[in-house]
Amino acid sequence: MTSITKVWKMNQKTKICVLHGAISNAGDFLIYERGKKLLQSFFGDNIDFSYKLRSKPINGNFDGLIILGGPLISRKIRPQVKNMIEYIKDKEIPCTCIGLGISGEKFDSNKDYFLDYESICFWKYVYETSKLFSVRDKITRDVLKNYGIKPELTGCPALFNLESDKAFPKNNIKKINKIIISIPDLTVKSYSSVKPFLVTLNFLYILKRKFCEEELGIIFQHGYSIPQQIIKKLADMVGIKTYNVSGKSLDSFAELYEYDVHIGTRLHSHIFFLSLNKPSFLFNVDMRTEAFLKTIGTPSDTYTISGIRNLIDMLEERIAKNDFDEFHGVPHEIKRFYVIMESFLNETLLFYNMCD
Repeated sequence: MTSITKVWKMNQKTKICVLHGAISNAGDFLIYERGKKLLQSFFGDNIDFSYKLRSKPINGNFDGLIILGGPLISRKIRPQVKNMIEYIKDKEIPCTCIGLGISGEKFDSNKDYFLDYESICFWKYVYETSKLFSVRDKITRDVLKNYGIKPELTGCPALFNLESDKAFPKNNIKKINKIIISIPDLTVKSYSSVKPFLVTLNFLYILKRKFCEEELGIIFQHGYSIPQQIIKKLADMVGIKTYNVSGKSLDSFAELYEYDVHIGTRLHSHIFFLSLNKPSFLFNVDMRTEAFLKTIGTPSDTYTISGIRNLIDMLEERIAKNDFDEFHGVPHEIKRFYVIMESFLNETLLFYNMCD
């Protein structure tokens, strides 16, 4: 490197492109907003960050990429991943992964997770560019280890609420008065959506019958599809409040902080309430929820007629006794992951300083 080049590098900030998946889902926005605050609070003015949707082609010149959160590690390669492949190889720059998870697809063995060679090659290539790869759960970690990738288990960026008055709060709940509910992203893509729609109606019916004295609310993380519009109208008729939280982070809705407990199917509604040190009862609906529940264990059941009845009965019992002992260890787990995340980000900063 010539002396002129050295002087130029000393006067230039490292430019990093952070790729996120926040399009409409409030859970993706929670990852994005909290991940952004995490990066900016840790790196300060040392790095010039640009935040871009990973579903679009990457334009511009950067010194590195960060892939931020989400269930991006799928069994077959996704179109948005192909955008990254072209850019990383063309620019020959390092890539860091922060808090990634596997997709919701079921699989039988960690050794046979990937169904195409292209996916294996991509994630191994990404890993080799920096050796800085963190994941949000134990199952994702164990899957990647079988393919020669050694990730750090940092948890999801959405776990960390860094606002001073809300970070790692104490749980002072004396009585459960307000229950928030999350439901699946019901679409009309196929007849297969009819079953979860009917199961969801059953879920809401039992909740309303069991908790007629408590205030109930429903989170619509993806907005209102036709089935969800029907659910909204029914909810309005029986006095259940509804919240269209799509297009913004869950953090943006002050009303949600007023609820005492969450029960439902959405992983990041679950993460949001755990991060506030409030009880959350999550249905295990796919590999994303299963992987998280194996990482931070909380009461759960399957999203079936019997599973719904069991989990609601469990919630009813805990409310009656005001006994939420299962959640006492959650703040400690989040703090433990935060320490690991800090160490991982410190390694990332050191890596880019060494690259200069």
